[in-house]
Amino acid sequence: VHLRHDRVFHDGTAVTAADVVCTFRSIMDPALGSPVAGEFARRFAAVEAPSRFVARFVLRAPLATFRSDLILGIVPATTCAAPGMVLRLPIGAGPFRIVVQSGSEASTAAGLDSVMLERVDAAAAPMQPRRIVLRAIPDEGSRALSVLGGGADVALGLSPPVLRAAGEHRRGHIVATPGLAWSYLAFNLRHPVLADRRVRRALDVALDRDALIATVLGGRARAAATMQAPGHWAVDSALQPRATDRSLARAGLDAAGLGVDATGWRLSLRLLTSSTAQRRAEAEAIALQLAPLGIRVEVRSLEVATLLAAVRAGHFDLFLLGLPEPGEPDYMAWMFHSDNAAQRRFEPAAISPYARLDRALPRPWPAAADLARWPRCIAATARARARALVALGRTGAGLSTHHGAGNRTGYSDPLVDCLLELGQTASTQAERAQLYREVGRRLHRDVPVLSLWHEDVVALVGDRFDVPPPAADGRYASWARARYRGRH
Repeated sequence: VHLRHDRVFHDGTAVTAADVVCTFRSIMDPALGSPVAGEFARRFAAVEAPSRFVARFVLRAPLATFRSDLILGIVPATTCAAPGMVLRLPIGAGPFRIVVQSGSEASTAAGLDSVMLERVDAAAAPMQPRRIVLRAIPDEGSRALSVLGGGADVALGLSPPVLRAAGEHRRGHIVATPGLAWSYLAFNLRHPVLADRRVRRALDVALDRDALIATVLGGRARAAATMQAPGHWAVDSALQPRATDRSLARAGLDAAGLGVDATGWRLSLRLLTSSTAQRRAEAEAIALQLAPLGIRVEVRSLEVATLLAAVRAGHFDLFLLGLPEPGEPDYMAWMFHSDNAAQRRFEPAAISPYARLDRALPRPWPAAADLARWPRCIAATARARARALVALGRTGAGLSTHHGAGNRTGYSDPLVDCLLELGQTASTQAERAQLYREVGRRLHRDVPVLSLWHEDVVALVGDRFDVPPPAADGRYASWARARYRGRH
């Protein structure tokens, strides 16, 4: 990786390969506690600096996601020698420098922590903000009032009711962009009823996404058929959300043997979601839509940490979550590869570790028809079976073996596993697109998760600035391009 020679940190020192090495080695160091430490260590065998402006990454295997893996903020090499420096005041190399990292102890207690950024070259952008203050205000009503009262210029993360009320105020207006964020309803495939694909597909056609978007999201979303938003290079444009058909849903439930019992219900399920008002409203609306079909859904809202712990442990029937920007299709490997499934079935009291580690067992071969279409999966599956046997032996010997936890539904399809692995090593985007489109088609067929919608990125903006549309990925860079109205 060749670095530019003209980039400097905010303290005036040059950005060099030594800084890149420091950044990546520290992230891969378990002592730092980075959530991607293990994944990066499995991808990069070494990161070196053969010269001042060349960084060399030694990969453990061909890696299609290498370029996107490089999108990290680089820190000065001096922070590796004194890690506390990065915690006190991070030093970057971008167009803004951090001048204040957090507020006083009192403001922290009040939930008003803030970060102040200052433009490095203010003369280059005379009509744009010289300083940007990012402030965390937990209550959405207070965020909106801050903008309408002139104390803030942009408020994010507002629910549709608050946006509707605030957008009518003369001192505020709404800007929006179709977003990438993906919301989905996940099924526990270890559940004796939800393991039946006919049931999952019946629930898919039972939901009216358009009605949910219109009512609960204020129309600010697009119905989703896949993880990636429409127009993404890995998406098969022929895949569309299934049309709502309650008669077809009832027929599917009947075919699965789910008749109405003496209580008047076909099935009772527990749906977990976060404790935010918006997610709770979405979950309650989904429950209301399923009730006429004889599906009773109990909604339980939990704090995020508790929710994720329950989901990882398999303590759910359904859960409602989202991914903020699933642009890299390798996210599908994290969510749907069988090596990332924690358990074949929920057995919290199992004594033997083998009963809890189905991914350590040799993977089944894809069907003959699938191998005929994808002949490279013969060798890929053979390699995967060999790895599984080694993992089984290491586990039995008490040695540490990595197992993922992203596949929380327990979905398993040997061809999907193969295609996802090939997608991680393919050399061209066209080849990757062919692989991921087939994965998308199989996921659309099997419905391990029910794709709901891609939410718009929406902001309430005050009257001091003209702002560009927000970024589709929800990141903040676009706000730096705001321009003052009038003379400043």
